[in-house]
Amino acid sequence: MIQYNMHKKVDYQRLIQLFNEAGWTDKTSDLNRLKQMAENSQIVVTAWDDEYMVGFARCTTDHVFNGQINNVVVDSKYRNQGIGKCLVKKLLESDKGVTYILRGDPENEEFYKQLGFEPAERAFLFKRIE
Repeated sequence: MIQYNMHKKVDYQRLIQLFNEAGWTDKTSDLNRLKQMAENSQIVVTAWDDEYMVGFARCTTDHVFNGQINNVVVDSKYRNQGIGKCLVKKLLESDKGVTYILRGDPENEEFYKQLGFEPAERAFLFKRIE
């Protein structure tokens, strides 16, 4: 049975594997930076099969008006079991008065629409230069 943790319990070696599997290799080369990403997020939800982390999602928020959901990822062997949906719902339920935006891959658009997200008309992106 999958258990969820909202207390920033993260297995960083597994997170690297999950991010690499999702194609987010730009985030996995610096372990300290990856840890800072999670630690500096106000809300982190992880999914566990016993002691094996199978999912991760995080949110940065002011807990009043705005929140941004990022990095929703589930191990490919555990997909289509409702884990991703549960991760996102736990983030959404943490602050009921907040309007959330979500950064997600275009191929997951239908998944996010099923959770009540709508395509946004206005968004601006400033890409970092490394």
